[in-house]
Amino acid sequence: METQGLISAGCSTLDSVGNKAQPEHKDQIMVYALMHSISRSQNVNHHELIITKPVDKSSPLLAKALSDNEKMAICEFILYRTSKAGIYQPYYKINLSKARISSIDFVTPHAVLEKELEPQERIAFIYEDISWEHTLAGTNAMSKWQDRVQ
Repeated sequence: METQGLISAGCSTLDSVGNKAQPEHKDQIMVYALMHSISRSQNVNHHELIITKPVDKSSPLLAKALSDNEKMAICEFILYRTSKAGIYQPYYKINLSKARISSIDFVTPHAVLEKELEPQERIAFIYEDISWEHTLAGTNAMSKWQDRVQ
C-alpha cells in the first residue's frame, strides 16, 4: 500500500488467524473465495473483484485504506491446486494495479445457529488494470478498467 506498507505482513500467523495459521504463507492474506466478472456489450465492462477472507491482522488496515481512499500499487491473488506429487502449488495469478477498496462487509455469523463459523469479511476492489496469468500453462492477458462501458 502506498502509505501503510505491506498490509499482508504477518497475516497468516498464529496471532493473526489462530489455528488456521500457515507459516509458509505468513505474509499472505488467506482468501476463502474470490469473485470477479467482466462483461461485454459494446466495450468491456469491468466489475469489482471481491474476496472473502477471515478477520485477521489486516482487517483494521484494510478498513483504514477504505476510509482514506488509499491506492494500492499492486494486489496479487495467487491460486493454488494440488500437484501430482500431492503438494499445493501455485498455478494462477490475478494482479490488480492501482487498486482501491470500494466496500467492506464485515460478517459475524449467528452465535447459536452458525457457531462453527468464524467472522469473515468481503472486500471489494476497483482497479485501473487487471492481468491474469496461468503460470503453469504459460498463458496471460490483461485489461484496463478505463476501457469499460460507462
